[in-house]
Amino acid sequence: MSHVAAGRPRDPAIDASVLAATLDVLREHGYGGFTLEAVAARAGTTKPTIRRRWPVRQNLVIDALAAVLVAPLAPDNGCTRCDLTASVRLLTEALDERLPPGVLAPLLADCSRDPELHRRLVETVVEPSRQAAVTAVRRAVGRGDLRADVDPDMLVDLLASAVYQRALLGGGAQRPVPAQPLADLLLRGAAVDFDRLVRISELPPEERHAHRH
Repeated sequence: MSHVAAGRPRDPAIDASVLAATLDVLREHGYGGFTLEAVAARAGTTKPTIRRRWPVRQNLVIDALAAVLVAPLAPDNGCTRCDLTASVRLLTEALDERLPPGVLAPLLADCSRDPELHRRLVETVVEPSRQAAVTAVRRAVGRGDLRADVDPDMLVDLLASAVYQRALLGGGAQRPVPAQPLADLLLRGAAVDFDRLVRISELPPEERHAHRH
């Protein structure tokens, strides 16, 4: 949702052009080279027009990032190992593939001084894919694949830590986060019967649900 001064009529076409231009500038120049002047020139509008719609520049960047993100469905493959592997890939897609490179870390630092901006950034960029993963872990606990004392939020934070590290500290030259080995590492500590979960993951999808209990 854009943060804009109340009382002014909105032109959706201008909003869309500004958001698209913001993404283009971020992709070409990174967060450090991001300027409203560059966005205005690319969008065919003026800096005051952008300022009226987004008085706080960080909110413009957050809205632009939101435009390339989707709220994912929680993985539900009838296979806990598959679901946790898919959860890592969801987080990777959101933070490491859809966002312009080199933007998240400086934007996070820029927003850290303002609790409202920080909250909005996390809720927009991180929480949708994280909550999908938490839902998948809760399902796995509920069907007895993971120990009853497993904390879904803590497990997902551990699962996501490698993705966050790459997104905030790594670069494009690094190898992708190994989704299945990472999921397996945590499952060995959290699963009731890890070997059974591996066997289920190797079944054809149409046969997995028969082995969930």
